[in-house]
Amino acid sequence: MVPFPMFWRPMAVADLPSVFTLACAIHVDFFEAFEVMADKLAAYPAGGLTLARSEGGIGGYVLSHPYARDRVPKLNQMLGGLPAEADIYYIHDVAIDAAARGQGHADAAVEILTEHARSAGFTEMRLLSVNNSTAFWSRKGFAAIQETSVDVSSYGEDAVYMGKLL
Repeated sequence: MVPFPMFWRPMAVADLPSVFTLACAIHVDFFEAFEVMADKLAAYPAGGLTLARSEGGIGGYVLSHPYARDRVPKLNQMLGGLPAEADIYYIHDVAIDAAARGQGHADAAVEILTEHARSAGFTEMRLLSVNNSTAFWSRKGFAAIQETSVDVSSYGEDAVYMGKLL
Protein backbone atom coordinates (compact mmCIF):
# COMPACT_ATOMS: atom_id res chain seq x y z
CA MET A 1 0.00 0.00 0.00
CA VAL A 2 1.34 3.43 -0.96
CA PRO A 3 1.08 5.95 1.89
CA PHE A 4 -1.03 9.03 1.38
CA PRO A 5 1.04 12.15 0.74
CA MET A 6 1.48 14.66 3.55
CA PHE A 7 2.45 18.31 3.44
CA TRP A 8 3.19 21.11 5.92
CA ARG A 9 0.62 23.89 6.11
CA PRO A 10 -0.05 26.73 8.58
CA MET A 11 -1.66 25.52 11.79
CA ALA A 12 -5.22 26.71 12.38
CA VAL A 13 -6.95 27.03 15.73
CA ALA A 14 -9.26 24.22 14.56
CA ASP A 15 -6.19 21.92 14.41
CA LEU A 16 -5.46 22.28 18.13
CA PRO A 17 -7.58 19.32 19.37
CA SER A 18 -5.75 16.97 16.97
CA VAL A 19 -2.39 18.58 17.79
CA PHE A 20 -3.06 18.15 21.51
CA THR A 21 -3.99 14.48 21.06
CA LEU A 22 -0.81 13.86 19.07
CA ALA A 23 1.32 15.75 21.61
CA CYS A 24 -0.06 13.63 24.46
CA ALA A 25 0.80 10.44 22.55
CA ILE A 26 4.32 11.52 21.54
CA HIS A 27 5.47 13.61 24.50
CA VAL A 28 4.39 11.41 27.38
CA ASP A 29 7.10 12.82 29.65
CA PHE A 30 6.65 16.44 28.50
CA PHE A 31 2.95 17.15 28.97
CA GLU A 32 1.61 20.57 28.05
CA ALA A 33 -2.01 21.49 28.61
CA PHE A 34 -4.27 22.30 25.68
CA GLU A 35 -4.47 25.91 26.87
CA VAL A 36 -0.66 26.21 26.87
CA MET A 37 -0.45 24.97 23.28
CA ALA A 38 -3.25 27.34 22.26
CA ASP A 39 -1.39 30.20 23.98
CA LYS A 40 1.78 29.49 21.96
CA LEU A 41 -0.17 29.48 18.70
CA ALA A 42 -2.00 32.68 19.67
CA ALA A 43 1.26 34.40 20.64
CA TYR A 44 2.79 33.72 17.21
CA PRO A 45 0.41 32.16 14.65
CA ALA A 46 3.11 32.16 11.93
CA GLY A 47 5.12 29.68 14.02
CA GLY A 48 2.52 26.90 13.97
CA LEU A 49 2.59 24.24 11.27
CA THR A 50 0.52 21.11 10.78
CA LEU A 51 1.59 18.06 8.80
CA ALA A 52 -1.65 17.46 6.92
CA ARG A 53 -2.57 14.06 5.55
CA SER A 54 -4.26 14.26 2.16
CA GLU A 55 -6.95 11.84 3.38
CA GLY A 56 -7.61 14.02 6.43
CA GLY A 57 -6.12 14.28 9.89
CA ILE A 58 -2.60 15.26 10.86
CA GLY A 59 0.70 13.43 11.03
CA GLY A 60 2.68 16.03 12.94
CA TYR A 61 2.94 19.59 14.12
CA VAL A 62 5.36 22.41 14.86
CA LEU A 63 5.17 25.18 17.45
CA SER A 64 7.81 27.91 17.25
CA HIS A 65 8.12 31.61 18.01
CA PRO A 66 10.50 34.49 18.62
CA TYR A 67 11.99 34.45 22.10
CA ALA A 68 14.75 35.97 24.21
CA ARG A 69 18.33 34.71 24.04
CA ASP A 70 19.46 32.68 27.03
CA ARG A 71 15.92 31.90 28.19
CA VAL A 72 13.77 28.84 27.63
CA PRO A 73 9.99 28.85 28.03
CA LYS A 74 9.12 26.65 31.01
CA LEU A 75 7.32 23.43 30.18
CA ASN A 76 3.53 23.63 30.50
CA GLN A 77 3.47 27.37 31.24
CA MET A 78 1.74 30.08 29.23
CA LEU A 79 3.89 32.45 27.20
CA GLY A 80 1.38 35.24 27.69
CA GLY A 81 2.76 36.96 24.60
CA LEU A 82 6.25 37.31 23.19
CA PRO A 83 9.03 38.98 25.15
CA ALA A 84 9.82 42.54 24.05
CA GLU A 85 13.50 41.58 23.90
CA ALA A 86 12.91 38.66 21.50
CA ASP A 87 16.20 38.29 19.60
CA ILE A 88 16.25 34.63 18.54
CA TYR A 89 13.83 32.29 16.82
CA TYR A 90 12.88 29.45 19.17
CA ILE A 91 11.67 26.02 18.05
CA HIS A 92 9.45 24.80 20.85
CA ASP A 93 8.27 21.54 19.32
CA VAL A 94 8.56 19.44 16.17
CA ALA A 95 6.53 16.26 16.56
CA ILE A 96 5.87 13.59 13.94
CA ASP A 97 3.64 10.57 14.59
CA ALA A 98 5.13 7.10 14.22
CA ALA A 99 3.44 6.38 10.87
CA ALA A 100 4.91 9.54 9.31
CA ARG A 101 8.48 9.23 10.62
CA GLY A 102 11.41 8.48 8.36
CA GLN A 103 9.89 10.26 5.36
CA GLY A 104 11.76 13.56 5.62
CA HIS A 105 8.94 15.53 7.24
CA ALA A 106 11.04 16.75 10.18
CA ASP A 107 13.79 17.83 7.78
CA ALA A 108 11.25 19.77 5.71
CA ALA A 109 9.84 21.42 8.84
CA VAL A 110 13.30 22.60 9.91
CA GLU A 111 13.90 24.03 6.42
CA ILE A 112 10.58 25.88 6.54
CA LEU A 113 11.34 27.26 10.02
CA THR A 114 14.86 28.29 9.04
CA GLU A 115 13.59 30.21 6.01
CA HIS A 116 10.85 31.80 8.09
CA ALA A 117 13.34 32.88 10.78
CA ARG A 118 15.66 34.40 8.18
CA SER A 119 12.86 36.24 6.41
CA ALA A 120 11.64 37.58 9.78
CA GLY A 121 15.11 39.06 10.35
CA PHE A 122 16.49 36.63 12.93
CA THR A 123 20.16 35.64 12.81
CA GLU A 124 19.96 32.73 15.25
CA MET A 125 17.66 29.83 16.09
CA ARG A 126 17.60 27.99 19.40
CA LEU A 127 15.77 25.03 20.87
CA LEU A 128 15.81 22.53 23.68
CA SER A 129 16.57 18.97 22.57
CA VAL A 130 14.63 16.26 24.43
CA ASN A 131 13.72 12.61 23.75
CA ASN A 132 17.24 11.77 22.53
CA SER A 133 16.89 14.13 19.55
CA THR A 134 20.33 15.79 19.87
CA ALA A 135 21.79 13.82 16.95
CA PHE A 136 18.94 14.92 14.67
CA TRP A 137 19.39 18.58 15.61
CA SER A 138 23.17 18.32 15.20
CA ARG A 139 22.63 17.10 11.62
CA LYS A 140 20.51 20.20 11.06
CA GLY A 141 23.42 22.46 12.10
CA PHE A 142 22.53 22.99 15.76
CA ALA A 143 25.20 22.70 18.46
CA ALA A 144 24.96 22.49 22.23
CA ILE A 145 25.22 25.83 24.03
CA GLN A 146 26.95 25.62 27.38
CA GLU A 147 25.31 28.41 29.36
CA THR A 148 24.72 27.81 33.03
CA SER A 149 22.24 30.69 33.27
CA VAL A 150 19.65 28.91 31.09
CA ASP A 151 17.13 27.08 33.24
CA VAL A 152 16.12 23.87 31.47
CA SER A 153 15.11 22.03 34.64
CA SER A 154 11.43 21.67 33.73
CA TYR A 155 12.47 19.46 30.79
CA GLY A 156 14.54 16.94 32.74
CA GLU A 157 18.19 16.06 33.17
CA ASP A 158 18.77 15.00 29.56
CA ALA A 159 17.60 18.29 27.97
CA VAL A 160 20.23 19.99 25.82
CA TYR A 161 20.03 23.71 24.93
CA MET A 162 21.09 24.09 21.28
CA GLY A 163 21.43 26.82 18.71
CA LYS A 164 22.62 27.69 15.23
CA LEU A 165 23.50 30.88 13.43
CA LEU A 166 21.55 31.65 10.27
